[in-house]
Amino acid sequence: MSKNSKVWRLLIGLLSLVFVLVVSQTATPAKAATHNGADFTTAASVTNGPDFKHADTIDIQYKLNFGNTPIHSGDTITLDFPENLKGKTPGDTFDVTDETGQVIGKAVVSDTGVVITMNDALEGKTNAKLTLNLATKYRYDDSGEKDVVFPLENNGSSTSQINIVENDANMSKKGVLQDDGTIKWTILVDRREIEMQNLDIKDTIGDNQELIKGVTVSNAHWNTNTSYTREKPAMTEGTDYDVTYTDKGFDLKFNNTVNNLVTIDYYTKVTDPSLIHSGYKFRNNAVMTWGGGNSGGKNSEEANGKVSSSTGNSGSGSGDVNETDEEDEDEDTGTIDVDGGTETDEEEEAREQEEKEAEEKEEAAKEAAKAKKKAAAKKAAAKKAAAAKAAAAKPAVSKATATQTPGTTTTMHHASANTKLPQTKDANGNIASLLGATVFLATLGGAVIRRHF
Repeated sequence: MSKNSKVWRLLIGLLSLVFVLVVSQTATPAKAATHNGADFTTAASVTNGPDFKHADTIDIQYKLNFGNTPIHSGDTITLDFPENLKGKTPGDTFDVTDETGQVIGKAVVSDTGVVITMNDALEGKTNAKLTLNLATKYRYDDSGEKDVVFPLENNGSSTSQINIVENDANMSKKGVLQDDGTIKWTILVDRREIEMQNLDIKDTIGDNQELIKGVTVSNAHWNTNTSYTREKPAMTEGTDYDVTYTDKGFDLKFNNTVNNLVTIDYYTKVTDPSLIHSGYKFRNNAVMTWGGGNSGGKNSEEANGKVSSSTGNSGSGSGDVNETDEEDEDEDTGTIDVDGGTETDEEEEAREQEEKEAEEKEEAAKEAAKAKKKAAAKKAAAKKAAAAKAAAAKPAVSKATATQTPGTTTTMHHASANTKLPQTKDANGNIASLLGATVFLATLGGAVIRRHF
């Protein structure tokens, strides 16, 4: 056989090898990648406030730009909440959509952040952008001005300042949607545990609800600033209180003076089930009066509760920003019902003993602090007198004045291009496949040549 024929056969063999490798690589699906959302976050901030009670919803917004980093079906994007915020509705899921309403991903909220799993809607596109609006709450029990720090791309950060204020209300209420189409309403009475004589609660339910007769009234105690426990047994109607029902609510009067936290639980039925998952806000109003008699005029306080299937979480893609109307003040109590009223007699006795010991310890600490403060004041007075005596013997020296400027909150932002996260690829496996295929085909080609030439 001619030399040219050998060359042509060799070239055909090499081209076949290249073709097989290309086809095998194309047929292998790309592995899903996990993206750290902070690496693509161009801006983030708190969008309401700045003053919040512990119960209030803190709205935050993230803007992400992925630049040339491709987003494939199955890719996940993880965003962590700032350390001092927590998800308002852990477990909530919501769709992330583009400007046309097409779903491009599904997001799941947890206590610490959100994870978005993308579909193939952005496959083959570049400069993908996301905007996320998320509902959170302050994580801790303390109060005062707090910095909320968001990490940004290129190791930058953005800081929003909020102010957590104490809730000085004597009454609050909240509602919780139940799976059976009812709403459980809870009124917290005498939150500040002051003495209340002639206490009366008038409750009025809102539209699209029907009162289910029957209330449960319980003494309760605070575990922390934001959590409480009902005490067992519940109060007795006709002895501890009297209640009169109306078409739109009830009127509950206490027969004795109240000076501790009290819970009132009852249910309403949603009369139009189609509203439950529509985002409609079911509302309720309670008015509390107390005092009068020998103490003078009556005191009055009002609490409004609302509940909705809407969680306040939303997402949009391709740079589309969702505009949302400003919501009414959040009337949630911000408190946690620890055990639903299951405290036993033994637990109550143990708790009261712990409270007594804690009070004694606190009183002893106060006395020690007073003694220490008195001794420190005496020492400071002596030191001041000695300093004055020494100063009288020295010539006067002019004083320097320093002025401190108020601190400001700044946003650090780097304008450089987005940092691309490495895609997940099994490079070593691909090289091994290439070498294996090459050896196989070369061996096969050698066998063919030996057979025909």
